[in-house]
Amino acid sequence: MSERRDLVSEHHPALLKVAELGEHGVLERIRARVPPAPPWVTVGIGDDAAVVEPMRGRLDVVTTDAMVEGVHFDRAFGTPADLGHKALAINLSDLAAMGAEPRIGVLSLVLPPDLLIVDLDQLLDGLLVLAAQHRLALVGGNLARSPGPLCINVTAIGSARRRTVLTRNGVQPKDGLYVTGSIGGAAAGLEWLKAHSQAPDTNTEMAACVTRFLRPQPRVRAGLRVARNRIATAAMDLSDGLADAVTQLTRPPGLGAVIEADTIPVQDAARRWFAARGHDPIVAALSGGEDYELLFTLPERPRSRARLLAQLVKPLSVTRIGTITAAPGLVLRRTTGDEPLPPGFSHF
Repeated sequence: MSERRDLVSEHHPALLKVAELGEHGVLERIRARVPPAPPWVTVGIGDDAAVVEPMRGRLDVVTTDAMVEGVHFDRAFGTPADLGHKALAINLSDLAAMGAEPRIGVLSLVLPPDLLIVDLDQLLDGLLVLAAQHRLALVGGNLARSPGPLCINVTAIGSARRRTVLTRNGVQPKDGLYVTGSIGGAAAGLEWLKAHSQAPDTNTEMAACVTRFLRPQPRVRAGLRVARNRIATAAMDLSDGLADAVTQLTRPPGLGAVIEADTIPVQDAARRWFAARGHDPIVAALSGGEDYELLFTLPERPRSRARLLAQLVKPLSVTRIGTITAAPGLVLRRTTGDEPLPPGFSHF
């Protein structure tokens, strides 16, 4: 085996697999690619656990998300760097929804033995580039062998001031519902990939939709600014679709919502894509998921809060899409009449 490993490594380095490099070799390769930890990380990668100095007067905000091949992604649809980016981005989106500043992360990888080392390197590159953009330090993780699919799990920890943490719990009747950016692009991008098995040319309008799916951009800055100004009563990110987010916000307190169909900011290319295939663009965008925009609720008065929200989230746009109601029930209001809000994405 060692002779074969040397032969592959020396003459065909691009074909080297994780099984040939071995567990310790893979761990050392990962450690070598991770930048030096900041001074407040007392013990980083290489020990049984990381040791981190807490930020004085701050709360820790902890989130974790797993990506499983065949469930959350298909390796044929994008690059390994796309996977690394997205694995961290979906965690950063959770921190954004809580108004937390990213601080540290740990990465757990369950790797099939035939995974190429060059693909592992690219996966790490995608994750580490995004981590650097948000000043997140990777301080540890875990490595295991998979009998089948590739699995990527990231746990991210952010910090927030006690009085500025955003949650889902503060929503009140008559609150307005506001969403950043546009929705539906990621769902359309996924449909494109399923139909074509590869990304479109960069000069086509569907390229932006595919990018929304493969490389979502967490709205960390917007979440931080809204939280620090304490203008929202509740917030949530759109991981499983806008319809799901509205459901999650209203269900525990037994409230409802009316969503105005004409105001929903469906991405233009996605609207055309769904319409051309006989799908209702509004329903597709509401239930598609993976937009990773932010949904905020704001009190009806003072109206200056809505104007301040628009300023705080720039350069993103923000759109009022509906109103929280005291009576349970989720309504999609069209010019032709009211109908039930479609369901969002569900794993089960």
